[in-house]
This record gives sequence, structure tokens and C-alpha cells, in this order.
Amino acid sequence: MNALLERIKKAGGRLEDTIRRLPCSFTVLCLISLCGIYQILSEKETVKLFFSLIVAVFFCFLLEIAYEYGVHKLKVLTPLTAVSATLISYLLLKHYGNIYIYTALAGLSIAAISLIFYVLYAKRENRELFSHLIKSAFIVEIFAGVIMSGISVCLAAFHFLIFHFDEVWKIYGIISILVMGLFNATLFFSYVPKPDEKISVPATYRTIIHKALFYIYLILIAILYLYIFKIIITWKMPVGKLNWFGCFALLFYVFFYLSVDESDGRYQKLFKQHGVYLLLPILAIQLFAIIIRLNAYGLTTARMMSLILITAAVGFMVSQALHIPVARCFLFTALLAILFSCTPFNIYDVPDRVQEKRLKDALIKGGALNNGVLDDQVKMEARYLEDVRSAYEYLRYSDGRKSAFYEEFEKSKIAKALDHYDPQSAEIRSFYYNTDLTNKEIDIASYSKLEMISQDDEHYQQELTPFLLSLDESKTADYQQDGLEYELSDGSKIIFRYISYDYNEDEKSFVSLYFEGLRLGK
Repeated sequence: MNALLERIKKAGGRLEDTIRRLPCSFTVLCLISLCGIYQILSEKETVKLFFSLIVAVFFCFLLEIAYEYGVHKLKVLTPLTAVSATLISYLLLKHYGNIYIYTALAGLSIAAISLIFYVLYAKRENRELFSHLIKSAFIVEIFAGVIMSGISVCLAAFHFLIFHFDEVWKIYGIISILVMGLFNATLFFSYVPKPDEKISVPATYRTIIHKALFYIYLILIAILYLYIFKIIITWKMPVGKLNWFGCFALLFYVFFYLSVDESDGRYQKLFKQHGVYLLLPILAIQLFAIIIRLNAYGLTTARMMSLILITAAVGFMVSQALHIPVARCFLFTALLAILFSCTPFNIYDVPDRVQEKRLKDALIKGGALNNGVLDDQVKMEARYLEDVRSAYEYLRYSDGRKSAFYEEFEKSKIAKALDHYDPQSAEIRSFYYNTDLTNKEIDIASYSKLEMISQDDEHYQQELTPFLLSLDESKTADYQQDGLEYELSDGSKIIFRYISYDYNEDEKSFVSLYFEGLRLGK
């Protein structure tokens, strides 16, 4: 009991020290908590303000750490930046809350985190720093989790035995924000070392992470080498399987590069000296597999993000090979985050431009595009039509801005024909509808029941089939504006949220069918 009280007292001292040391960051964390509590109590949406404050706390913490480490001397710069970051982010989200704004703010937040590491590493090339922060995060999570569990049990006992709360979930939500949010983040900030603070990593952590997990990582590397040998022996490249495991290997390489040192063992020492060369064959075959996918299907947002992660990992590999200070790797990561989120080279526009070029090239080869003029009457060969379909499908559901050429092509007969095109059967008819019911006002005055339905309800599926087949893909925009509803034979009404199907006209059956909606019953 005394040991527990001593730990609680020590944690309280850390929190008090953090509030004095990082007052601006703590203030913004409090505002984030108040924003979350307000949303729970009022049940009003405050996501834009919440997201804006999260962006602000990253920059606030960055500037306070930078001031502490002597990077700048203007203490007033921190609160000014916090207020500016919050206001600018909120106004952008409120007036231009599209995917580009969210991506840009997320990229700036990642850049701020990378710059925090840059500041911490700039004056101390200390391998224990990263392990210290990871270890501290584990400790804080466990500590906060234990406190949250204890309070939850006490609240449940009071709720069921003493006094019944009508909306007990709100109390749990508020407690979660205060404990797992405010307390958790503030306590973790206290573990970020001061410029001259000595840090150490417990032997238990070194044994579990620097040794046991490190050897498991070597097993993964061995498996990837066996996979490479299999490719060489069979002379077959099964694309689509390597990239994820290759990315895991590269990310774990960065983790161990920042964590282990010569004192952890012989293999760790060799890894520090020559680990980069161990990854080169894996990186080469991974890039080769990605190139095959790019040639076949073009660049997508997911593939571009994969390439960005690989580029960041390669930065750390170059750091080891050329003995470049690791702080510069974090600076490089920050630049990547900004470049691919806040510029025309963002993760949506670049793939869209690549896919549009792929679309145009296929149309030109198929004879449907001559000197920039689209010819609807041309009958294209299947090999070119498949490339057109693939590029069009990506652009169709991409979150990026649509070009004038795409909008022209979307209205063409070729695009409309692709809605019914399938490589296996030319008689497949497709339909897609999706809408957000969150903020939609629904008149429920004449109904007494409300339930979610889906295609799993076979009774509704049979009755809905004629209605679903009567829907016209070309009128999707009108459907989304007016909403899709259907009154069942029993007098109940279905308000659809999502409909997607492929229907085989020859066999008169659904190839695939998925729908969701609200059923209002009497």
C-alpha cells in the first residue's frame, strides 16, 4: 500500500512539474478535454474544433520543447502559435472541410512530431532516448489503464447498488477523457527529458525489446530471404504479397536502429554496424514488386503512402550507412510529411494525375481519343477497354479533385458502358448509392419501431428486388439529393443508407448485393 501511495505521489509530482514546465501545452490539453466533455454532455458535433486543438497541441509542445532546448528565445511565440494554429485550423475545417484540409493538417501534425524528435536528438545522439520514450509510453498506458479500470469498477458498483444513472455512458465517457486523455498525455509529457537530464532504460525492457523482440525480427528477415530465394528458384514473382511484410521489416529496422546499442549483445552490435546491408535485398525486391503493380494498375493513394514510408525508412538506412546524425532523419521525415500532404504532390492528386494519364493512353491506343477529342462511337479492343475501366474505376471513387477531362469522359457513352462492363460477362448491370443519415431529419411521428436492416434479412431482400432493379445508375446524384425510400407491404418504410449490387441480366440473378438502411415500423 505504501509503495502504491509513493508511486501516486511521484506521479502527482511529475504532473505538477509538467504543468510548470509546459503550461501552454497543458492548457491546450485541458481545452481538448473540455471540448470532448462538451460533446458528450450536449451531444453536439465538435469534431472540427477537437481536431484543430489536437493540431495546436503538437505545435505548442514543439515550441515549448524547442524553447527549453535553446532552439529559440521567444517564449511568447508558443501561446501565439497555439492560438493561431487553432483558429486557422478551425476556420479551414469550417469553411473548406474537405479531404485536402484534413490531409494537410494531419501532415503538419506528423511534421510537428518529427520536428519534436529532431529537437530532442539534435543535441544528444543518445540511442537510449527512443527506448526511454517507448518505455515511458508503456508505463503511462498501464498506469492510466489501471486507474481507469479501478474507477470504472467503482462507478459500476455505485450505479448498480446505490443510485442508477440514466445515462451512465456519459459519465464513463467523461472519465475516459480525463484519465486516458488529459492525465495520460500530461504524464507522458513529463517523461520527455530535459536538455541535461540523464535517462536510462531498465534491464527488463532491454531483455524483452532489445533482445527477445529483436531475435523475432531476425526470424522475419530470414523468412523474407527465403521468399527471395523462392522467387529466384521458381522464377515467379507473386506480386501483392511482399509489400506489407517488407514495410514491416523496414519500420522495425527504424525501431531497432533507434533502440538497440552495442551493449545489448553481439548481434545487436553487428546490426548497428551493418544492419542496413541486411535490408538492401529485401528493399530491392520490394521495389521491384511495386514497380510491377504500378505498370499493371498505376499509382494509387495506398501505394503512394507505401512508397512514402519506404522513403522515410531509407532515410534512416542512409543515416546508418553514411554515419549521418539521426536528427536529420527526423527533419527529412518532416519534409516528406509536408511535401506529400500540403503541396500539389499530395497523396490524392499525384495518383489521380497518373491514373488520368493511364486512362488517356488506353483511350488513345484504343482509338477513342484523337488530338484530345473523345470519340464515343469507337469499339475498343478488350485489352484497352480493361485498362480504361481500371483507371476510370479508381478516378471515380478517388477523393481527389476531378479534372475537366474526367468530367467530360464521365458523361461519355464509353463511361456509361463501363458501368455495365465486366471482363467475364458483358451483361452485368451495376448500381451504387451511398448517403449520410447522421444529420438527416427523419419524420417518425407515425411509426413506433426503428431497426437497422441489411441484405441479411432475406424477407426484405425478396420484396425489395423489383425496387432495387428499377434504380437507374445515371440518376444517382438525384437519389443522393432526395434520398431513397421504399414502403413495404406491411406498411413499414425503409430509408436506405447504402446500396451496391451487380446484377447478371442473362441469369437474372445478383452477382453481388449489399444494402443497409433504417426500417420504420408501426
